[in-house]
Amino acid sequence: MIQALKKNPPTLTLPLKGGREKLVGRHYKTNNEIDKEANTNYNSNMMNYKSEKKTVGEAHSKYAFHATHSTHIKKAAFTLAEVLITLGIIGVVAALTIPTISRNIQHAVLKNQFKKFYSTFWQAVIGIQTKEGRPVQCYYWDGTNPYTGKCTPTCDEDEKNQYGNCTVYRCAETGDPLPADLNGKFSECSEFHEELFLKTLKTTKICKDHAYEQGCLPESFRGADIVKTEQNPDKKQDPSGIFSDSSIKNNYPVFVLADGTYIIEYYAYLGGIPIYVVDINGTKGPNKWGYDIFSFGISGNKNVGIGSIVQKQFNFAKEEGGKYFQYMYNEAFNIK
Repeated sequence: MIQALKKNPPTLTLPLKGGREKLVGRHYKTNNEIDKEANTNYNSNMMNYKSEKKTVGEAHSKYAFHATHSTHIKKAAFTLAEVLITLGIIGVVAALTIPTISRNIQHAVLKNQFKKFYSTFWQAVIGIQTKEGRPVQCYYWDGTNPYTGKCTPTCDEDEKNQYGNCTVYRCAETGDPLPADLNGKFSECSEFHEELFLKTLKTTKICKDHAYEQGCLPESFRGADIVKTEQNPDKKQDPSGIFSDSSIKNNYPVFVLADGTYIIEYYAYLGGIPIYVVDINGTKGPNKWGYDIFSFGISGNKNVGIGSIVQKQFNFAKEEGGKYFQYMYNEAFNIK
């Protein structure tokens, strides 16, 4: 009996998906062999049906089941947890990178706007002097101040206001009153400003005073004293100081140009002092000192007249993360 089983082992069949059987023993067949045989039978039956003038559709409908179930395709898929984790990672990366990218884009735009303003303003200034054909006397000393070491402004403690600013000045060396041209030559500034703001620059709106009420300033504009108070709450700022919030909104003239840029002239309409504040993109944001708002002046000497735009002498305010005029100038014009 045992010898007979060894010579003729029984055939063991195991059920497979799709109704097929996998033979084990003498007639063992692999899955690949089964698939190959099924496809061969399918093609053979299709040929028989065609020879019997059956339609391909009829043949296919009969044998499609076998062809469909003769292949083993394993499909991969993500679980809900994996999808949520992936989305979470993407969200974290976006939260870290998008603000930086946004700031870089904004800074690049502001640099271009600064460069445009500087070029426009300086060409207008030099154009006026070229048209005059002589040195225009409207500038702060550019380092050739004849009073250096001879007259240093000072005052006594009882001549200072509650904010520590002198109300009366005299020369520390001599005690004499300050000379009129201690800081520069301003004798032709009124005529220069008239030519600059009314004839050369493309001014579309003028607010001689009360600029805020007349719509020449955005609601978010803040004077230098407000910014400084926020940065140093313990130090009192003079509300009537240079480019203070109250002075700008109520007293200083503002000139709005065709592209929306507005320039604030110090002290008085077509006055005699060449100091300014500019918002290079007008009422658009961010409306912050050191970002799109900068202060500057004009310097020169007796020989050349107006010679350059003052960059360091008139840094009245800078908000956190902002830049003073000279640093923005260096970036805009790629000056190391």
